[in-house]
Amino acid sequence: MKPALLTLLLSIAGCGTSIPFDQELTLKRPTGLNVVALSGRRMQVEYYVQNQEDTFDGYNLLISRVSIGDSEVFTQEPLIINGSVPTFLHSSSEFNVSALRTVIIDRLTNVLPFEVGTTYFFRIQAHSRKGVRSEGSNEVQVTALP
Repeated sequence: MKPALLTLLLSIAGCGTSIPFDQELTLKRPTGLNVVALSGRRMQVEYYVQNQEDTFDGYNLLISRVSIGDSEVFTQEPLIINGSVPTFLHSSSEFNVSALRTVIIDRLTNVLPFEVGTTYFFRIQAHSRKGVRSEGSNEVQVTALP
């Protein structure tokens, strides 16, 4: 093969994203989710940034009034707080399994507050800037307080 043709083929093969293909398809499943009901129909969500993949850009928070099964994790719409997914924005550089992240959620959606006495189910999942979603974390169920 001529050197010029070889150079052209190598340059074409190198075009596109610098993110390795295998990292675009999978993200590590987060663990250790905790949710605490607070007075005033608020929920305190606690988690650690556990993902180091190059494509990782945060966590989706999934909330439901029924248990969120493994198959529902990929079809359920995540809570949107900042106008887009993921719910909680992070990057792989924020990886720290020793630093607990705490977020107070006071509404199930932009218009509906948590209902007193109603049990809610929570899971988080890692999200990538390529739209890949990980398997869901452990499920936590919490009953809203007045």
